Amino acid sequence: MDILILCGGFATRLEPITLFVPKPLLPIGGKPILDYIVDDLEKTDADRIIISANKKFEDQFMYWITNKRARGLTKKIELVIEPTLDNGSKFGAIKGIQYAIEKTGIKDDFMVIAGDNFYDGSVSAALGYFEKSGRKATVCVHEVGSLEEARKLGIVETDGNLIKGFEEKPAEPKSTIASTGIYVYPKEVLPKFNEYLLGKNNPDAPGYFLKWLIGNTEVHAVVQEGEWFDIGTLETYSRVYSLFMAGNK
Repeated sequence: MDILILCGGFATRLEPITLFVPKPLLPIGGKPILDYIVDDLEKTDADRIIISANKKFEDQFMYWITNKRARGLTKKIELVIEPTLDNGSKFGAIKGIQYAIEKTGIKDDFMVIAGDNFYDGSVSAALGYFEKSGRKATVCVHEVGSLEEARKLGIVETDGNLIKGFEEKPAEPKSTIASTGIYVYPKEVLPKFNEYLLGKNNPDAPGYFLKWLIGNTEVHAVVQEGEWFDIGTLETYSRVYSLFMAGNK
């Protein structure tokens, strides 16, 4: 299984700091957000980790990979670069996934992880569920506990483990269960990204593809254990950064 980490955005809501440092490389607790994700992936049976980034921050990601290898990374890791230099020319997550599929030759089951994910659990439960379910498309979800938080996130409706609906940042959330931006897909889903894009659908947030996919195939949810944060704003980043600086995590 290949694991694709999406790092191609420009994180305009975190400017000015993201004018100089890509969001996945922002530090928390003394190391970049991306380190936490990859350290977790080291514990899995993944064949290859692919990082999809943009041209503006190519050198920073190349340096990070070189440094990570020097510190003992054992997994095979590749960097695929979208030819974009600013937010106005960005691909968007779904187009970025399709680009990475084409450039790196993903052909088997694969996992997609948003590079701004910050969690202290593991993706192992999702990979295990994926296998036990007969390789059903699987989304990691997290109970956020309040409607106020739910309005800021992508929210799923579930019937047991089956996802029945999805809304991106709903004004009136139907649940408080959020997609964490971690997806496990069987290889049969690979051509569906191109099908989605050819239909002139929104190429940006992965949630739009998820909503479309629910209408086309069976998609399951598995709870992401531990704490989880969507590092989408300066407020959230500052809060999580402060928790670690204070030694509360």
